[in-house]
Amino acid sequence: MSIQFSCTECDNTLEVPDGSEGQLAKCPSCSAIQEVPAIKSNHSDSWDKDQPEEPINPYASQSNTTGSSSLDPTGELSVQPIDIGWTFKASWELFKVQFGPLIGIFLIMMAVSSLVAGLFFILRLVLLAINGFNPPADPFSAQQIAFGIVNNLTTQLVNLWMGIASIRMLLQIARNQPVDFGLFLQSTPFMLRSFLATILFGLMTLAGLILFIIPGFYVMLTYWNYNYFIVDRNCGVMESFRLAGKHAEGNRLSVLVLALIFFGLGVLGMMAFCIGWIVTAPLSMLMMVIAYLTMTGQPFVQPRINTTP
Repeated sequence: MSIQFSCTECDNTLEVPDGSEGQLAKCPSCSAIQEVPAIKSNHSDSWDKDQPEEPINPYASQSNTTGSSSLDPTGELSVQPIDIGWTFKASWELFKVQFGPLIGIFLIMMAVSSLVAGLFFILRLVLLAINGFNPPADPFSAQQIAFGIVNNLTTQLVNLWMGIASIRMLLQIARNQPVDFGLFLQSTPFMLRSFLATILFGLMTLAGLILFIIPGFYVMLTYWNYNYFIVDRNCGVMESFRLAGKHAEGNRLSVLVLALIFFGLGVLGMMAFCIGWIVTAPLSMLMMVIAYLTMTGQPFVQPRINTTP
């Protein structure tokens, strides 16, 4: 159940879970941060006041674009500006609470990628053994080309499969839902659309980079989250690009800054002998999911903020 109240600045309707009285909520329309009032809600009187505090939705807004999702997202879609500071803070606070599942998701992804790479390395050794461990005289032979195509295609498909699963689980974390690691085995419904959309995105980016580079960056900053719409809203390929373009309006510069933060976190992880990636990579992944939820006006959870002295 929830508490609904009006923003004191723009009169937009906000919604937060029961038990959020006295906490801070941010209006997605005007970005005003205010205290949740003590308003009686429809929650059951048997609510246990002494149970441990859980993360809460900082806001939820009225919106105007419908959609459906296998994860049953809360609310509809609306175009909202990304607040970089708020997005990073919310991601960091949520990461501190959910670091276990987040790191687990990342480690599973890395383990599967390493396994695939290891299998193809073994296959390459087998092919060399068949040839008497003599390097191929023609590096562009049919055998070498076929091996390269199968290797690259398999790697890309596995990464796409894992990427779909990670988005679904990160959305669960952001919405305070139990993390279902079984989703690593359930990417099939999205694979074809995601694969086709990825090819289209790659072609558009490549064409843009060829055209004096700048259009390529424009494409990336506009359509970077196409896969989120496919996975979260069960969109088709073209619909995912339409929604990505719609929600990019006014947010491209913020996305660029977030991408630079993403890159900076990667560098920090590398400087820590790559071990730091165990922290920086999941944080970066979560940050982009929070950015997606922010720009589409969807609520996400944030640990409670104690407003008492």
